[in-house]
Amino acid sequence: MEHDAPSNRRRRDRGFTLLEMLVVVAIVAIMAAVALPSIGTYIRNYKIKGAAQEVAGEVTSARSKAIMTNTNAGVSFVAVDADSYRWVHEDLAAGEQLGPLKELPVGIRFVASGTANAGPSIRFQRLGGFCTPGVAPCAAGVTAAVACTAGEAARCNREPMGNFVGTEAGGGMIVTLLEENTQLRRTVRIAPGGRVLPQP
Repeated sequence: MEHDAPSNRRRRDRGFTLLEMLVVVAIVAIMAAVALPSIGTYIRNYKIKGAAQEVAGEVTSARSKAIMTNTNAGVSFVAVDADSYRWVHEDLAAGEQLGPLKELPVGIRFVASGTANAGPSIRFQRLGGFCTPGVAPCAAGVTAAVACTAGEAARCNREPMGNFVGTEAGGGMIVTLLEENTQLRRTVRIAPGGRVLPQP
């Protein structure tokens, strides 16, 4: 049976030296310094991209409800104020027509965009197309009193019912979100046929 020499045992049992530890810590610190700006940018992009996808989901929900219920008056996506939104089913009675009031993440808001401001809402019709409320032949849009109940008034008071929905040259509509600290923008486009296209 072979036995290790005492010098071999000592060499195998020994740990890291202080110099080796310092080198590893320095490498980790350099890698973190290089990666942190990219991680910060990713987090900011993730926040506004997620908000745009949620808004696109609510616009799609309004369109789907219009198609599924074969609506007469329409189902509207409404930017209730600069940071709140919901769908409104205009065929239903006042107590039943409002979808849940949703809010954008803190620091993100709706801003006017497009070639012209169309108001705060988009109304979807029974075949999935849309019209601009208040522009012939589309009837007048949802009013502030309908879009935000008395109990929700404290949540709907930042530029209520502003011109947050815009029109585009090709006949589509656009909703733009802005992250106020970084000025990053994200758009949700509604094609002329009604298809919802969030910015990738």
